[in-house]
Order: sequence, then structure tokens, then C-alpha cells
Amino acid sequence: MGFRKVLYSRRLWVAVLGFLFCVVIIVRSGSLTERYDFLSVQRGHVLMVDNTHLQLDPTIENLYLGRQILEIEITTGEFAGQRYRIDNTLSRFFNHKAQEGMEMLFHINVQGGAVFQVHVFGHSRSAFMFTFAGLFALVLVAVGRKKGLYSVISLLFTLSVIVFFMIPLILEGHNPVILAVVTAILTAVFSILLVGDVTVKSVAAIGGTVAGVAIAGAIGVMAGRIAHISGLHLEHVQELAYQQGRDGLIRLPLLLFAGIIIASLGAVMDVGMSIASSVFEMKRVNPSLSVKQLYKSGMNIGRDIIGTMSNTLILAFAGTSITVMVIIATYQLPYIRLINLDLLAVEVIQGLSASVGLVLTVPITAFLAAFFAAKHN
Repeated sequence: MGFRKVLYSRRLWVAVLGFLFCVVIIVRSGSLTERYDFLSVQRGHVLMVDNTHLQLDPTIENLYLGRQILEIEITTGEFAGQRYRIDNTLSRFFNHKAQEGMEMLFHINVQGGAVFQVHVFGHSRSAFMFTFAGLFALVLVAVGRKKGLYSVISLLFTLSVIVFFMIPLILEGHNPVILAVVTAILTAVFSILLVGDVTVKSVAAIGGTVAGVAIAGAIGVMAGRIAHISGLHLEHVQELAYQQGRDGLIRLPLLLFAGIIIASLGAVMDVGMSIASSVFEMKRVNPSLSVKQLYKSGMNIGRDIIGTMSNTLILAFAGTSITVMVIIATYQLPYIRLINLDLLAVEVIQGLSASVGLVLTVPITAFLAAFFAAKHN
């Protein structure tokens, strides 16, 4: 009976379909293959370090500048076991200080089948990253139990869709805003059905979430056009512009608005599920409540949520832009220049568009949840 119960679990089939979808998009994306066969990044061990030519930066604390002499041994790839003596130049913008016994990444330039040059690429962080992510998953499961496990699976699905579905298609020249909406829908459907089960309550939460992120994206696009924002002031856009110049595919101006949709998805989904769960729980406790009464109660709960969640996205965008804000402050610009800065306009449009979408998720979800709860209970 236990096996048959698991077999007929709707969550199981949601997870299976999500897994198969992830396999398809990962295989289709080809993101795991090397793009340039003459440039290779491999792991290696630092056997010896000579710091004779290093000195402390006079203005930045604990930062060393200058040159290290390293003796290294490559441990992966076709040149594994080979030892090299290389220079490691440390500057303010490229500063990967090596220590004896440390595992690092090395950039190997191959010409004619032989190693032409070896440079330090950076610190090897993969082991730490996977360990840290594993600890996060363990904490999530330990506290959330079964729901925590569903959350981990949902997070893996979300990351897979963004990395192996949305980004590869953006690189192929497809519309980033449409791809972000599709990504939001896929993520919302999978995550809510997995965590909340395949129920009418989940349908209400999905409807509110999709509407909320769509509104956030639409408002962002309209605000960007009115404010004459091209989207070319995003971080690292120069690198993308170089890619645009080579392949002519990436639609740079739309990336800003796609980012608004993806950035707002998590908070909007959280609000949508909270409102739907509250409304259905009230209906379960008091079956006599009407659609109007359920909607009113859902709105009352939603207003309390808005009181704190309205700051969430604003602070999230501000946190990621703290460096930009500090730079602006150092110039002590007059008001007329400050308020009209492109960078400031981008941050304001991102934060406010996402927040408006989040706020409007409340009445939409409250109505859908009230209607479905009244009709199906």
C-alpha cells in the first residue's frame, strides 16, 4: 500500500516531469562543452611561492600588489602532472594571491599541441561552493522536513531553467522579456505544485504569481520607455556589447526588463502562496464564509504582508547596487544631475516596477483564492 501511495502521488509526477524537462534543456543547451579548444582552464596545486616582489597597497587594507613567482603542478586535463614556473601579477583589479599548498585554477594557452603560456585564472572555489550549497540544503531539510526537501528540488529546477533554458535562448537572439515570462511561469507552476500539491489552492497561487510578475515586467517596459532608458547601463554591459558586436544576437536593451521579472519572481511567488493558503485555511475553519468575506479577509492579510514585503525588493536592488551608490555619493553631485542619472533611473525602475507587481499580486491572488475556495469547498 505504501508503494502504491507513492506511485499515485501527484507531487511525484510533478517532480518526474520537472526532472525530464531539466534533462532535455541541459542536453539541448550544450552549456557544458568548452567553447575554445585553444584556451583551457585546469586545476593545479601551488608547490612553491616567492613573495619577494610583493608589497602592501598603501590605500586598501590587506591588499598586496606586485608579483609572485610560483611553482605549480597541473592536476587535471591532458597536461596533468606537468610542472611549471610562472609569474602571478597582482593588481587592484586582478588579485589572486597564491599560498603554498593552495589549489588554484590556471589558464593554459596551447599552440601547436604544446603549452605556450600558463597564467593564474583564479582561486578554486568549486569544493567550497558545493559544500556551502549542501549545508544550505541540509538546514532547509532539517527545519522544513518534507517541505524543505520540496523547496530544495524546486530551487534546483529554477536554477536549471534559468541557466540552461533562458540564458542559452537569450544568447541565440530570442526576446529576453518573453523568455523571462516563460521562465517565471515554468518556475511558478513547478514550485507551487510541488510544495503546495496539485490542488485548487495551488492554481490560485500560480494565477496570482504569474499575473504579478507579468505586471512587474510590463510596468518596467513602460517606465523604461517613458524615462528613455535603453538598458545599456546595466553592470557588465560592455562585455555583452562586445559579444553583441561579434555575433549580433543578444538583445541588450531588453535585459533590464527581463531582470525585473526574474528578480521579482521569488517574492511574488511567496506572497501569492501565502495569500492563497490563508484564504483556503479560513474557508476550511469556517465553511460558511462567502466569496466577498474571503476576499476581504485575504486583503486584510495581504495588507499586513505588503507592509514588510514592499521593502524587500527595494532593499534587494539597493543591496546589489551599494557600490554604485557609494560612487555616486563620492562625487557629491548637485540635485539636478543626481536625479537625472541613468544609473539611478535604472535602479528606481527596477525596484519600483518589481514592488508594484508584488503589491498587485495581493488583490489578484485574494480574488482567485476566494472564488476557488468558495466554489470547491
